[in-house]
Amino acid sequence: MKKLPLLLAAPLLWLAACESKKGSSETSESTADTLHYAVTADSVKSKTCIRPDSLCATASFAYPVFDGNKALNDSILRDVLTFSGFFDGESTPEELKKSTPKSAMSDFVGGFDDFVADQRKRFPKEPIMGGVWTNELKANVLYQTKDMIAVSYFNFIYSGGAHPNTNTSYANYHRDGRKVRLSELFQAGYEPKLAAIAEKIFRAQEGLKAGEPLGEKYFFEGGRFVLNDNFSIRPDGILFHYNPYEIKSYAEGPTDLFLPNAELKALRK
Repeated sequence: MKKLPLLLAAPLLWLAACESKKGSSETSESTADTLHYAVTADSVKSKTCIRPDSLCATASFAYPVFDGNKALNDSILRDVLTFSGFFDGESTPEELKKSTPKSAMSDFVGGFDDFVADQRKRFPKEPIMGGVWTNELKANVLYQTKDMIAVSYFNFIYSGGAHPNTNTSYANYHRDGRKVRLSELFQAGYEPKLAAIAEKIFRAQEGLKAGEPLGEKYFFEGGRFVLNDNFSIRPDGILFHYNPYEIKSYAEGPTDLFLPNAELKALRK
């Protein structure tokens, strides 16, 4: 396995699901339309930290675990591992089945330990420079309805290099763990119409004229606007999120593109 350094139809009712964090006394009441969950948090720290504040490695994951719903929990765990950079396109089914958040965190910290050992071997008389390696993943339940659960995943990762990377990823699940797809929400052939609505909002948001080229300022292939598949279904619409480097430089940061229900109603099933 290659190791990486590292969101329905009409407006939905917001039903907040309060969290009960592992190791704390916080609990929550569940309503008839929500699934109860607790937030599990764990971390791994390198045993070979040289300077905890400037040369060390830590990994910490926090994510919801729903009561009595293995299928949903399995889907969330897979996304925890994916969005933390542990899984990639080369991961085999066997690796996916055997991997756990703990093993992913240990793998990341192990990369730091290997780095330190290598530096000591190659440059025994030189101070080791590497910074504080960090891989932090936080998954939050945004809201629930009787049909779906919306979750956000925020990942901060640094393993040396010029700067850390941060990514926000969204997933929308049916209660059986399946991902909610845009094709379930919109009429057949929705894609070009949805893209046109999104591009109009994007251009207004970015201060661009209708015919102004996108290729000079943005990373859209061929200068053609496209929606990605990183979206969050909200009560009042759908939020698309572009992470740094996706359509803009790292310095310009991420881009949120919100499509309100009023603009989408003609496309709904």
